Amino acid sequence: MNRVTLAITCVALFGLASCGTPSEQCEARVAAEQRNVSRLLQEVEANIARGYAWESTVNDTGFRLCAGGFRGGYGRLGLGYSSCYGGPDTARQRVAIDPAAEMRKRDALQKRLAALSSQGVPQCIARYGAAR
Repeated sequence: MNRVTLAITCVALFGLASCGTPSEQCEARVAAEQRNVSRLLQEVEANIARGYAWESTVNDTGFRLCAGGFRGGYGRLGLGYSSCYGGPDTARQRVAIDPAAEMRKRDALQKRLAALSSQGVPQCIARYGAAR
């Protein structure tokens, strides 16, 4: 997914999210937070199982191959579009972890996920009432 598509998708989702009632917006925020915490928890558990973490670095100073297109009819040349291939270079490398710190992180994320699961939506309902 390129950056333009991602930006359009985000704008559309934010636009749709702003259309709900306050209770629905609160529940959507809780669900998004649950997804984020779950993703982080999976990442930490994978780090513990592997014994190391992955660190990604992006190098956007490289060269790109660009090809221009020319359009024209009846023997004329016209200036068309140009496309560039090859985006930023991303490199992954292994990084040492502290297993005890990762386990503390895992425990904290598990507690946070349990709290969101049991208290998140009920707090929204208590604050804003049930969604209609």
